[in-house]
Amino acid sequence: MKKKDIEKVFPNITDEQLKELEKIETEAYERGKKSAEELYKKSEFERLLNEELTKSGAKNERAVKALLELEKIGLNEGKLSGFSEQIEELKKNCAYLFNSDDKKPQFTAQNKGTKELTKKSFENLGYKKRLKLFLENPALYKQLQER
Repeated sequence: MKKKDIEKVFPNITDEQLKELEKIETEAYERGKKSAEELYKKSEFERLLNEELTKSGAKNERAVKALLELEKIGLNEGKLSGFSEQIEELKKNCAYLFNSDDKKPQFTAQNKGTKELTKKSFENLGYKKRLKLFLENPALYKQLQER
């Protein structure tokens, strides 16, 4: 604040009190500045950490983050140091926490194959199966009936 502004509020202020007030104001400014810088560094660290966890293929970032020793990870010039070593170790020991490039086996229904219906097998079919064949494939039904 300016001296004139302060003297309007406190007309009897001495120079010593004014210097003390300026000192308090400067200290408060420095504390606020330091706090803001720490908050920025912390948010930047969290942002980079989450970004790197995503790049590493973590299935559950919160679970992987809980296993990291965050105090050993540093932020230097916009990059994380000590992160990649820990991630590689976790990938070796806890591979299930990360997406894998390996293709997963895909299970499909067993191919039963198609049995060719013969005249004899058609004659052995029951009423319901003949009806089903008639409804699904009337041309085949007619062909088998004529043989």
